[in-house]
Amino acid sequence: MSMDTILARSPTARVRLHREPDRAQAQRRFDDLFRRREPYMKWWKEIRDFELPFHGEFEESKAQLKTRKIYNPTARDAAGVFAGGVMSGLTPPSRQWFKLALSRDVDDRTAALVLDSRQEIMQAVLARSNFYHAVYNCYCDLPFGQAPLGIFSTADGVHFVHYPIGSYALGTNAQGEVDVFARKVKMTARQITEAFGEEACPRAVQEAAKKNTDTKFTVCWLLEPNDAQAPGRRGARSMPYRSLYWVDGARGYLAVGGMEEWAVPVARYQTVGLEPYAKGAGWYALDDSKMLQVMEEDVLLAIEMGVKPPMQTSATAAHGLNLFPGGVTVNAQPDAVKPLFDVRMDVEHVQAKIGQVEQRIRRAYAADLFLMLDQIERGQMTAREIMERTQEKLQQLGPVVERLQYEFLNKTLERVYGLLDRGGVFPPLPDDLREELADAEVRIEYISPLAQAQKMSGLVNIEQTLSFAGQLAQLYPEVLTKIDPMGTLDAYHDSIGAPAVMLRSTEEAQEMLAQQAEQQAAAQEQEMAMAEMQQAAPLAQAAKNLTDAANDGNPAIREWLGMPNAGGGV
Repeated sequence: MSMDTILARSPTARVRLHREPDRAQAQRRFDDLFRRREPYMKWWKEIRDFELPFHGEFEESKAQLKTRKIYNPTARDAAGVFAGGVMSGLTPPSRQWFKLALSRDVDDRTAALVLDSRQEIMQAVLARSNFYHAVYNCYCDLPFGQAPLGIFSTADGVHFVHYPIGSYALGTNAQGEVDVFARKVKMTARQITEAFGEEACPRAVQEAAKKNTDTKFTVCWLLEPNDAQAPGRRGARSMPYRSLYWVDGARGYLAVGGMEEWAVPVARYQTVGLEPYAKGAGWYALDDSKMLQVMEEDVLLAIEMGVKPPMQTSATAAHGLNLFPGGVTVNAQPDAVKPLFDVRMDVEHVQAKIGQVEQRIRRAYAADLFLMLDQIERGQMTAREIMERTQEKLQQLGPVVERLQYEFLNKTLERVYGLLDRGGVFPPLPDDLREELADAEVRIEYISPLAQAQKMSGLVNIEQTLSFAGQLAQLYPEVLTKIDPMGTLDAYHDSIGAPAVMLRSTEEAQEMLAQQAEQQAAAQEQEMAMAEMQQAAPLAQAAKNLTDAANDGNPAIREWLGMPNAGGGV
């Protein structure tokens, strides 16, 4: 089965609406999306031809050689470093790269532990699925400007589909967010009937499937906002997004369904205005890549001409030439064979210029930055060293990272969370906690190496403030009263994205401090009582000794104590 048939497995893909959308209008919207895409096709093909020869699905011969214009693979290698760098920097498979938290200020450790548990479930689902393979393919296509990722539920969990450049068209809303996705894919009749059911297929597809031919049909898919959404109803009509499938040139739909979340998040590099298509590193490196291929071809030609220069000789000697290595040509001096012209090209200077162009291409792909960030994972450099050495580069790449997190990864995780929540994968919440979290919105925090490298500036501010306060306290101890240790620790903990289980809540910590203060006060009272008892013991013993002596008849002591003398005298 074609990978694209997974789209038909969406839970609502086979649901029929009470009133289906107008087929002709859907076709017009579909065709208009691909018509508006045409100006970009020229640039995408040039990036393919001069930088990434094996990317994309364009309506060309599959057997056509795609490396005919590549003499120097610097752009291809830099794109590989870029894709690997984004993968290890934003979504590393080997470590936790996101966490769930509450958007409002709720200091509830129980809720935080529940969100940590759900985050671990999501991380495990992503690891068991094909997410990391699919998202890496998206990063590989990002030099073209954008890369969509389809997210669908299946009987086995969650499945992800990468759509290559040239196979789709996009549309945006008034905020510039991608909310329309159109896709064309060639499928055999057997694949179509297997995915959508024979009864839903046009007659031509049914007949081709019965004959078991290899005839292919173009299946169109349009995912767009549901402008006929019916609140309060169940099923596809109540969902925010509408999913339409049909065979190109046939009447009716293969399937009409809906989506609760946007099912095709699009990773975009850099956008302008409300344009749905972005410009990636391949756009900025295109001119240099073209120049590099020409220069590399010229150097190869110069070397070849130096080894096998064009020759000149007389007509009489031409038939006796032996141009093979070690060959001997016997001729008289008048008919001597000699080069047509003196080839003395300065290859070293050209190669030096080639090195400069290669470096510009690597900078366009941020390959040097990602190679340095990779040192974090290998333990060769600390995060602080990375921050200090790449601060300027991170500032340049920061907007791209923020866009990928906000526009791509946020929607991806929201879609996965929604599928798992509706599928009953998460453990049920206690009633009291469900009520508490009813109005709270779950937010996503990123703790990947690249996100932490960007957050290092905030951590440095905290550390520098504490260090300065400690130095100032040596002269003015009263400044320490300005430091809130609990708040400082919370801020540091949140900045690095540490697990919630590491810290107690502020109320619990304050209760423990109060108990410790009570215990210390009780211990001090006990120590004071013991000290008083220890001081009173010698006095009591001395009084007892005096009383015993007086009772023994010592008249001086009896008189000092005011006791009557023996015999009753005064």
